[in-house]
Amino acid sequence: MSATKTTLIAVVVLVLTFGAGVAVGVFADHVMMVRGIGRHGGIPPFATHMMVNRLGRHLDLTAAQKAQVERILDRHHASMDAAWASLRPRIREELEQANAEISAVLTPKQRAKFEELKLRLHGGPEGPHRGL
Repeated sequence: MSATKTTLIAVVVLVLTFGAGVAVGVFADHVMMVRGIGRHGGIPPFATHMMVNRLGRHLDLTAAQKAQVERILDRHHASMDAAWASLRPRIREELEQANAEISAVLTPKQRAKFEELKLRLHGGPEGPHRGL
């Protein structure tokens, strides 16, 4: 196998792995939005409580420490939501670029199948749960 072909395969695998990770995150985000969890699709309110409970278990936090950590996370919630909101368009753009680059290396038959499978953020005719 030539070095160029090996490099191409490595790049495709890397892009697909990255895309799969993004897709899992996007799927979770979509599920939360569909269920009405989170403000404007941001970090769900129950996430703070879950984080505090996890830290409490792993760090043996006292009740007072848990309360302080929860207040800290609540104070930062809005800025974390804003960060997520600004990240989503960038992720969408990266997915679109990755899809275009992957499509360029495929045969017409592969490209047709890829159109059904390609990385998506949301819906389209296939619905939100199709694709990678």
